[in-house]
Amino acid sequence: MTTLSQRINEQLDKNDVPFHSPAHAGKLNARDLTELDGLDNLQYPEGVLKESQEFIAQIFGAQSSFLLVNGASVGMQAACIALQIYLNSINDKRPVLVARNVHKSVIAGIILAGLTIEWFEPEWNEELGIYTVINRHCEELATKQSNAKYSGIILTNPTYEGFSTSLDCRASLAMTDGPIIVDEAHGAHYQFSNQLPATALEQGADISVQSWHKTLGSLGQTGVLHISKQCKIPSQYIEDSLRLLQTTSPSYILMESLTETASLYADEGQGIVEETIRISKKIKLNPYQNNDPYRFIIQGPGFAIEELLEENGILIEAAYENFALLFINPGNDIADITKLNSCVAAIKGLCQNYQVTEITKSQTLSKSNLREAYFEGDTEIYAPCPPGIAREIPGQKR
Repeated sequence: MTTLSQRINEQLDKNDVPFHSPAHAGKLNARDLTELDGLDNLQYPEGVLKESQEFIAQIFGAQSSFLLVNGASVGMQAACIALQIYLNSINDKRPVLVARNVHKSVIAGIILAGLTIEWFEPEWNEELGIYTVINRHCEELATKQSNAKYSGIILTNPTYEGFSTSLDCRASLAMTDGPIIVDEAHGAHYQFSNQLPATALEQGADISVQSWHKTLGSLGQTGVLHISKQCKIPSQYIEDSLRLLQTTSPSYILMESLTETASLYADEGQGIVEETIRISKKIKLNPYQNNDPYRFIIQGPGFAIEELLEENGILIEAAYENFALLFINPGNDIADITKLNSCVAAIKGLCQNYQVTEITKSQTLSKSNLREAYFEGDTEIYAPCPPGIAREIPGQKR
């Protein structure tokens, strides 16, 4: 298969004079090209980009996969719109069940699509002050229902902090006979190791959306949307929704990053992921138990831990009142772990007498139609990033 990188190299070898966009004419970055002959068109891919997407689908066991250059956010928004088109086509008026810990892009997608929803609350961890896995009550409720109440389900799995619910979507979430859409932004690496939880597609999801820069190592703002081989939503609805939302001037630098990452992981993915897991286990601290060694949680005074590490030349992903979060990346090596381990004694000292303050989640009561609330003027979506989980949403009673 000819890769996008090869096509870009062939174009640059021609040494053509550029009278086309972008306006820097290659001066900022020669690989920042446009839809020239041989480079295909992301809106209607027929050549090298189409082949790349088919290659990615094969790696992940999907029916189809789509490159995202507006982040995983655009994938989740497109999935929401495609879901609404599908529900309209079958005249399904039932609400969509949505996990309360979805990313703000899902809130945006719900508003854009006009989906009617009901919330369900994942389990809340008071020690950390975060949502973790799908609520056991939700699973129990599903087993008691005689018929499906919801037209679809949208959920986050895994979470930003590495908590994952290992279950068969359709068996355990029997509250719907419709599509299951999973924000799998932080779980693209699950495909490459049996030490990690099963992927969303393996668990029966119709659509999964991944943010490859978060765990695989492509450039920021890159992701992939996968649809399963049994997807209830027609592929055409997904494609049309992506064309509606995604830029018509996609960065060839970003797309090349995605296609090169796909090639790398097709050849070496298992080795890369398992080496990252191996070095994570070299950290001389006991992490708070989650499901993913790529997400290392240090329970303790998060802000003080962050300050200590910064003073020692180490930057972490995030800090909160009761924990610090480190991402162990495929770009890290054993030297990085050694530097982190040099701070272990000091970190333990900070944590020794620390008293956990239990954090209670705020109550969520909202209108079932967020679009209606939004266009009535309740436009507040307060979602600090990272992780982008909305604390305030349109229609929420405060």
